[in-house]
Amino acid sequence: MIVSNSELLIKAKKEGYAVPAFNVDNLESVLGVLKAASFLSSPIIIQTIPRTLKYGGVATYSSLVRANYKGGADISIHLDHGGDLQICKDCIDAGYTSVMIDGSMLEFDKNVELTKKVVDLAHASGVSVEAELGTIGGKEETEGQIKYTEVDEAVKFVELTGVDSLAIGVGTAHGVYKGTPHIAIDRIEEIADAVDIPLVLHGASGLSDEVIRGCIKAGISKINFATHLRQAFTKGLKKGLESKDATYDPKTYLPYAIEAVQEAAAGIIKLCQPTK
Repeated sequence: MIVSNSELLIKAKKEGYAVPAFNVDNLESVLGVLKAASFLSSPIIIQTIPRTLKYGGVATYSSLVRANYKGGADISIHLDHGGDLQICKDCIDAGYTSVMIDGSMLEFDKNVELTKKVVDLAHASGVSVEAELGTIGGKEETEGQIKYTEVDEAVKFVELTGVDSLAIGVGTAHGVYKGTPHIAIDRIEEIADAVDIPLVLHGASGLSDEVIRGCIKAGISKINFATHLRQAFTKGLKKGLESKDATYDPKTYLPYAIEAVQEAAAGIIKLCQPTK
């Protein structure tokens, strides 16, 4: 079924695993992650950032997911890093089942105010809301310094907003890491002990398997992957263009990109599942 993030993440938090959230850019990446989820019968979140929506149109990506979803695993359709109330509303109207409002660059009170408005709007439509407190390094919609999330602020923020999940700043960054990242696992544990909603980790592409498993064990229930999938897509596309099958018809070389995305997504799904 296509459900909200909350329906996926509450179960993940209870059972001690994480749901991978894949940023998609086109039909091929949608097909790749859906094939991986269905084959492994494992839940995933399919999400888009505002730049992607500007590129292809807000209604496009929800339609792509819904048209190609064949079951096999529960999924949700999520807005990643929404910057204002309007884009959240647009995504809800377009059939997204979850939205993120990112007010992390604002002062605490302004972040609370903006997040609460989105929560009220989204909950009225049965849509779940993710917010961010603290900052994640790298380029989101703006450049920002990494600011670790404070435990007491997280508790207060959750109480004041009624948000469903919370992305926290613990040393991760978007994009490609230029050095070895140092992730504050202890801060994840402290926040997980203090709040009763699922926690989200952004900027996971490039982290080691050991670090990702450590974050899940510490209390992370949703992990975002974007760069890793884009790298896989590009490598697959290049392979397809260089193959003997390649012609002027994109349908001869784009399947290589789909396969590469599926393989990358499958590896991530397995990594996020409970250890046996």
